[in-house]
Amino acid sequence: MNYYNLEVEQSVLGALLITPDLIYESTVIEEHFYHENHKFIISAILKLRDQEQLIDFVSVSAVLGDKLQDIGGVSYLAELGRSVPTTGLFKSHERLLKEKYLLRTAMKRIKEIYSGGHDQPKELAAELMSVAELIMDQSKNEGGLRRISQGLRDHYESIEGKAYDGVATGYSTMGADLDRVTGKWQKQTLNVIAARPSVGKTSAALNNAVINGKEGLAVAIFSLEQPELQLYDRMIAAECLIDSSNIKTGKLLDNEWEKYTIGFMKLAELNIYIDDRPGLSVQEIRSEVRRFKKEHGEIIVYIDYLQLINGGKAFANRNVEVGYISSSLKQMARENDCPVIALAQLSRGVEQRQDKRPMLSDLRESGNIEQDADTITFLYRDDYYNQETEKRNIIEMIVAKNREGEVGTVEMINLKNYGKFVNYERAHTNSHT
Repeated sequence: MNYYNLEVEQSVLGALLITPDLIYESTVIEEHFYHENHKFIISAILKLRDQEQLIDFVSVSAVLGDKLQDIGGVSYLAELGRSVPTTGLFKSHERLLKEKYLLRTAMKRIKEIYSGGHDQPKELAAELMSVAELIMDQSKNEGGLRRISQGLRDHYESIEGKAYDGVATGYSTMGADLDRVTGKWQKQTLNVIAARPSVGKTSAALNNAVINGKEGLAVAIFSLEQPELQLYDRMIAAECLIDSSNIKTGKLLDNEWEKYTIGFMKLAELNIYIDDRPGLSVQEIRSEVRRFKKEHGEIIVYIDYLQLINGGKAFANRNVEVGYISSSLKQMARENDCPVIALAQLSRGVEQRQDKRPMLSDLRESGNIEQDADTITFLYRDDYYNQETEKRNIIEMIVAKNREGEVGTVEMINLKNYGKFVNYERAHTNSHT
């Protein structure tokens, strides 16, 4: 494999020498070139550009000074100019030049990683993933400016969906009221659903995953806490409205067997995939999602739950590691053009307050979750803490952060025996600022 292309380097330099104005459209730098002589030449051209001086064979020769003879003299500069019959391919050659540079950079970093003697597979995977991220990030930077007419076409499709559907385009959440508040799950967003243990995070995610599956999406569920069969227990109970305790024991009533058979067939048709490997690293999840996206196209990703993900390498403390993980999940949403819904566990600090409804401050000790998330929805059940409450079997969906919409509280009926949430047809919203 060649890590440089002599002809491409010569073509880029030749085009700049015969059409100097191209340098003002270009983003090439010395490091993009492999050959030392070519680095000297581009350095001279860039110096003249920065000094706003005329760029031609004479001025470039003057800047090169003593190095001119080292590179082959004026005759080599002239040869570069003659080697380019047209500058029409300049952008294409510039891109090839940068691709070779990225390849050299990656290979150099990989050699450094292997020579470092990593003895932990996940740490090695994390380092290799960092190389992949570097290449992907730098490749994406080639996008540049986009004409407004192109962007407005995308906007038209979005506003048209709102006009006809009454809600934002996107993928459905658990209910119509929550759709209206959140604006649905949007592509390239990280959405966090957080609560204390046993409040209903996993049920919420599975309810939502089934809804998305019925919308025709390919759904990826990473269950780091519970094995796959337990998730099927929950999904079947909610879909078939069979008491979850009967599902767990296998003691179904006669009418429940009929429900089970119908629900089983419906669920089996959905494009839902589950990975229940415990201790997955964020790099392993990103790699799997990238493959999943390539295979299925339109996808949505659920992770249960964020704090169980392994950072894959050494960190100063767990807080820093969780911050790295949340940032990586946000990048994953963007690079795969999909929503990511990550469940998060809240600390016991919630229990110390008289009003135990979660707040954004309850996440501030968990890395950068609050900063990275596009939406944060807290789950709260008053009957979890107060047996005498008037809000029995009601779960509050507290949308505490919404980068692109409203914040507020939506109430849903919590059918606990089935692990099912249904619309309560009542929402309280506040204007988002």
